[in-house]
This record gives sequence, structure tokens and C-alpha cells, in this order.
Amino acid sequence: MAQVMQEIKKPILHISCVPRKDTTLLKISLSQDDLGILYRVTSVLFNHRWDILEAVAETASDGHVQDLFVIRSWDNAEMTESLLSQIRSDLYSLFYEGKSVAMYLRENAKEEILVRKIGDSEASLKLYNPISSDFTVMDLRMKDTPGILFQITEALYHLGIDIISFTANSFDGKIRDSFLVRTSLTGEKLDEKLMFPMLRAKLESFL
Repeated sequence: MAQVMQEIKKPILHISCVPRKDTTLLKISLSQDDLGILYRVTSVLFNHRWDILEAVAETASDGHVQDLFVIRSWDNAEMTESLLSQIRSDLYSLFYEGKSVAMYLRENAKEEILVRKIGDSEASLKLYNPISSDFTVMDLRMKDTPGILFQITEALYHLGIDIISFTANSFDGKIRDSFLVRTSLTGEKLDEKLMFPMLRAKLESFL
């Protein structure tokens, strides 16, 4: 019985992908929900030179979390079995072996992204709480820069903000990122008087 219980509690991380015409659908299943899933995934995909175009988080009735990502290679590369295996190994170390994202990026000589400033004078940020929704909407328009999604998700993670879904649309060298977010502590919308100014200041510090 003890052995059975031990197997049940063993951390689970399943990764699979489906190639599409210009993108790849990446499915990641975890044994438990956790703040900063997109933050960790963006760090790993940035390291391997892949962008996330869309992300949707789903929680099953058994508590397992399934996240779907539409991703695209910077170099028009294909997702190979060896690369998928490496991504899984990297994510496992971040989710279950106590490795921090900062440590992971330093080990892979990518630590400069932790302090990078984009310097986009035309970047714009909109935050609002729709009456008909349980989530806060965050819209960002800025120049399309590899790794920008990682910096955004890092900021949200450190403010205790959970990302429910994300979409990105590119046009004329610009990108529009749209997020549905909520506080991880209460699961509610962000407080407009407290969290909105904090989030805006955090994002504008590197945009």
C-alpha cells in the first residue's frame, strides 16, 4: 500500500506536440496547479529559441493541469523528439527539482534577459476589469522582441498574478499581447487602486 501511495504522489509532467502548418501545438500536463507555469515555460522556450503565440490553462476534475501552447520557432525549425525531451527535462527541473528560473537562465548564458530594457517609446498598456468577467484584462502593444513574453510573465509571477489565458497578434513589427489574469491568493480580479499601479510600474520599468 505504501508503494502505491508513493506512486500516486510522484510528480507528473507529460509533454506532447502536434505539428501544424506554421506553428506547433504544445501540450503540457502537470500533476498540480502552480503559480508561474507560463513564466517557467516561457523561460525554457526562450532558451531554445521558440515563441509562444497563444496559451490556455485548463484544470481537470482530478486536479491535473493541462496547458496548451501555440508556439513558433525563431528559425523556422521543427520540433524534434530530442528537443521535446530536452524541454521536458528542463521543465521538470524547474517544476519539481527546485531550480529557479534565474539559475536556469544563468546556466544557459541567457541571464541578460533578466535585466534587459526594451526601450519602446510607443509601447502602450491597458488594464481593465470587465463587469461580465471574473478576470482582469491586460492588453500590451509594443515592438515584437524575442523573449518579451518571458519578461512580462516574470513581472506577473513576482506580483502574485496568475495567467489564465494569453494570445499574441503580430503586425508590422508590432505585437499585441492580451492576457486574462487574476490574483493567485484569492482568485479574484486585480484591485484597480492597489494592483493596477504596481503592475503598470513593473511593466513600464523595462518596456
